[in-house]
Amino acid sequence: MATFKDKILIDLHVHTDISPCGHQSLRDCLQRAQEIGLEVVCITDHFSTEAACELKSLPFKRPKVFVGMEYSVREGDFLLFAPDKVPYLPPGLSAEEVFSEIHHLKGLVIWAHPFRWGRIPDERLLEKGLVDAIEVLNGRTSPVENEKARAFAQAFGLPMVAGSDAHTTDELGSVANLALQKIETVSQLIEAIKKGLLEPLILSKDLHHTYQWVLKGCR
Repeated sequence: MATFKDKILIDLHVHTDISPCGHQSLRDCLQRAQEIGLEVVCITDHFSTEAACELKSLPFKRPKVFVGMEYSVREGDFLLFAPDKVPYLPPGLSAEEVFSEIHHLKGLVIWAHPFRWGRIPDERLLEKGLVDAIEVLNGRTSPVENEKARAFAQAFGLPMVAGSDAHTTDELGSVANLALQKIETVSQLIEAIKKGLLEPLILSKDLHHTYQWVLKGCR
């Protein structure tokens, strides 16, 4: 993995075994994050913030850990963050219900991998101002679909972010966000994202080579 002296690396999209599809414990996740130099890790399990309870019993001071949630609606999958805590949100709510609640709490909504599996994003969510940022670099999504997400964000003038979408320790930090200043609170993270201060980066050499090869073939 590349190193960035005096810079802050943030992974915004990480799953633990609290998610049905996750295959890493929170402890193993944070141990690996520490080893590879991530400064901030955001745990975004599906429909759950249970990791926040487990976190209290773990000894890690670094990386800094923020607990959000990945919530799925008819239109796609979204990462949710709130300054205090993302509230319990039962599955089956509409995008408008979920995002309005998060914004009422002064939180943040990120559209995760909007073009995965050939999806066509519903632009009305952006036209209504319900989405704050777009994940344009997802470690488990194809380069072509990621590039579509980047063009999507640019078309609507929305901040662009990255997330490994790690379900295992090997996937953690494959991509991340570069920040120039320390981020110690969720509120600071939300502000930095809204201001477009995070730079999405590919950190995995293998993924970088694949990405360049695929996109070159599409030109």
